[in-house]
Amino acid sequence: MKKNKKISMKDISKELGISITTISFIINNKAENKISKEVIKKVKDYIEKVGYKPNSSAQSLRTGKSKTIVFMAEDISDPFFSAIAKEMETIAFNNGYKIIYCSTENKKERALELLNLFKDRQVDAFIITPPEGFEDELKNLIYGENQVVMVFDRHFDGFKHNYVVLENYNGAREATKSLYDSGKRNIAFIGIKSVLSPLSNRLEGYRDSIKKYNLKEYSLLILFDNIKTEKGRDDIKFFLEKHPEIDGILFATNNLAISGLRVIKNKGLLIPEDLGIISFDDRDVFELFTPPISVIAQPVQELAEQLIKGTLKLLKTKPFKEDAFYQKALKGKLIIRKSQ
Repeated sequence: MKKNKKISMKDISKELGISITTISFIINNKAENKISKEVIKKVKDYIEKVGYKPNSSAQSLRTGKSKTIVFMAEDISDPFFSAIAKEMETIAFNNGYKIIYCSTENKKERALELLNLFKDRQVDAFIITPPEGFEDELKNLIYGENQVVMVFDRHFDGFKHNYVVLENYNGAREATKSLYDSGKRNIAFIGIKSVLSPLSNRLEGYRDSIKKYNLKEYSLLILFDNIKTEKGRDDIKFFLEKHPEIDGILFATNNLAISGLRVIKNKGLLIPEDLGIISFDDRDVFELFTPPISVIAQPVQELAEQLIKGTLKLLKTKPFKEDAFYQKALKGKLIIRKSQ
């Protein structure tokens, strides 16, 4: 048999004198209790020897599985989401699955378009960070279409679903306490105007901590589309000018913190002398900044492991069972540096 010829099951059948049906059962892992161990070994040894690889499209048609999981992130270029994607890719690959990434940009219409595209391609499961206003669509995807869906980074209270998230409320309380313990008494929260659970939970955690210490609340909520823009930086600048007494800031996301640090630098304010700073989500730039910025770091590897572990478990228990939800909330880590 020529080495440069693409080998088919028909070729293997002819070479080994074994029926194509038997070989198909072995390749698709359906041979247990049907075919002898000797025959299974003979076929697998030969497949390994000649380097046979099944046609993925044909295999998908036969099994109804594409061995593909879609990760719909808010922004795959964000270091947090890209780090999660990289960790998931390795774990999924080791379990025989491949990951496709895409970004919703926190836009409902874009998310729907991507969903329709991947449903047509018969992917096996979705890991989704839902955009604003996506609750009804997500509910229909799970309950109406019986798709395997793992929600990441956020969750909804209106219906039961699978999710893997950070303990955002507790993280915000811990960060606010850390600023308080460092001597700050006019602590502000700069977040995003949104009803999505991670952002609302972080604001709620901050507010409850402020009440506990009988401090005044200072909060600024910026539109999602303005975070990385001059408009967003101007919002932060005017907020600090309106409240010059602010001596500590908890930023709800790393991108907000980067915009805020630019404003603080341009205003000539000193960290931590004038302002103590803590941000959610760690980034390399925070460690390299002068002084290094304190953070609530998300457990990237553990989050990725739980996302894939939970998704694979759901695939094994398909069809959908309403009493078998996979729900995990993981604790963030407060890393105290020199910014407070």
